[in-house]
Amino acid sequence: MSPIDKKVARALEGAPKLVIATVALMEELSRVLIAEIDIVTKRKMSEHPALLKHKQRLAVDYRSNMKVIAAQPEILKNLPEAAKAAVKAMAERLAAAVDANATMLRAAVSATRQLIQNVMAMVKSEALPRQSYRNHAKAHMELGHYSPTCRPVAVSRTV
Repeated sequence: MSPIDKKVARALEGAPKLVIATVALMEELSRVLIAEIDIVTKRKMSEHPALLKHKQRLAVDYRSNMKVIAAQPEILKNLPEAAKAAVKAMAERLAAAVDANATMLRAAVSATRQLIQNVMAMVKSEALPRQSYRNHAKAHMELGHYSPTCRPVAVSRTV
């Protein structure tokens, strides 16, 4: 985990270790989310699995810290005003990173889905027979079975 920004660290002096650890997780998670945007947009997919694993670990740790803080709301209530402002600023930074990351990933997934659908449509249009009216005089040649002596026969069942 990376160290907390110096300005934020000064604001959090004297805060409980849980709050400091949570803010550090929030900062690192926001950095990872922004880095993921860069990796996906520059198509550096070989780097993505390691970053994704790190992001998932951070998210699990962040979620568990937030559960502990939610169970003990007096932890945040007893913080000095400067520490509350630092926590709020870090939460806003994390929210902005999450929104940007989600938007980019949604766009990437949508583009990939559209590309796959276009490829499937092209394959289907080339592989499947076309449904259209045919010249019945040449219909026997369309399937590759040409016989100059065989002609289409019409049968009347109204006798």
